[in-house]
Amino acid sequence: MLKTVFLALLLAFPAAAQEERLNWQPLEVTAVEEDEEQAPSVESDGRFKSLMSELQESVTMAAGKKKREVKAVNQQTVYSAIVEMIETSYPGGLPAMLEANERLEDDIYRLIKMLPDYAFQYVGPFINEMPYVSDRILNIPQIKATKGKFPTRIAPQMREYAKKYGKYMSTYLYIYLMPEAWETPDPEQTAMQGTMTTVDIGADAAPDAAVFRVYNPSLLKKNRMLSPDSYQTGEAFKRSKRPQTPADRVTRASPLTEGDVEAALASFADIEKAFGTNRFDEFHTALRDMSLSDNNIRGEMLNPMASLADKISRLPQKELFEKTIAKSGFTMQSWAYTVDKIIKARRVEKMSTAVALNLATWRRLKKPPKSFDVLSPYNRQIAWENIQLFLGMYTSSRENLLAIKNYGDNIRKVFMTRDMMFIETPVYGIY
Repeated sequence: MLKTVFLALLLAFPAAAQEERLNWQPLEVTAVEEDEEQAPSVESDGRFKSLMSELQESVTMAAGKKKREVKAVNQQTVYSAIVEMIETSYPGGLPAMLEANERLEDDIYRLIKMLPDYAFQYVGPFINEMPYVSDRILNIPQIKATKGKFPTRIAPQMREYAKKYGKYMSTYLYIYLMPEAWETPDPEQTAMQGTMTTVDIGADAAPDAAVFRVYNPSLLKKNRMLSPDSYQTGEAFKRSKRPQTPADRVTRASPLTEGDVEAALASFADIEKAFGTNRFDEFHTALRDMSLSDNNIRGEMLNPMASLADKISRLPQKELFEKTIAKSGFTMQSWAYTVDKIIKARRVEKMSTAVALNLATWRRLKKPPKSFDVLSPYNRQIAWENIQLFLGMYTSSRENLLAIKNYGDNIRKVFMTRDMMFIETPVYGIY
């Protein structure tokens, strides 16, 4: 997690362009226009101005070495080009980007101050080498004291490596020298595996309505895999199928049946025939563009198919799509509800015990935990909303879990062909 934060810091303060790496040749011109006008002031502790100065110096040196003159290349023109790029690509423009950077810096400062003393020897040297880090962070005593120093507390797994290659190691890799970065046997965790039996996955739901049992002998026995003999005698093929739920009775809370799952999976074959697989055609491109314009990433992750159905309802292909899924007994709404429930049930079915325990801990929270106090109010709210989103993504019922039990491979194949890998891992992007 700490590496991710520092990587974000790197991205927030881009490095200046270097003439030796780019080998850029300035254009030859016959006239020089002098422009003494200075770039507008930017309130961001000089980082942006420093970048502009380095770019201007690099251009000037290149022109001097090649005895060429550059027309109208100065801090003002470079600054204007960068601002124009930001205004067109970053939501809110330059002010919003600088404000986000300041919030990020505040959060990183608080996180660094919370580090235990032994951790600074691993992250301090790396931070001291990062470009455009503010003096506020560099002047933290524990960070300042580790500048240019090699860690002295080495994990047993890395001692020989550090002794042989230590002076050649990048400071970015120092974190791997920390003993805590390596997995160690945990006797308490082993002992706990036999005590945890039930994890509640339904928000404010009755115990029988939405419970995921990590270990339930009666439920496992009822839904156990059939023996090879049952297939030889034909017993395995006598499995009774529950009928599909009528479209007008499908809601977000209605239980899935095996008939619902089979119909939903069959509908994707019809959709593929009607709309093809070219993800760069007009239809699929319009869906991706609407994802950007709607800017509803939380909705797309929580209920991806409901979000997709909403987009399609605004496109000229709406009628064709409705006719296609009607072959499988769905309306636009019932199709979206059914497939979203399949995705969530499959995600819950595939989650590990560790994920289930984390979800159970988060469900007991009624407000942001004390550990969030290190964040700014804005990021504290974002983190809390992300927890609620994650809980919603991993909420299902026993009926839905049993309905998809025999269709795992088919579900995986259907969504894998559309790069919809958020069934096991939540990832943004549908079509």
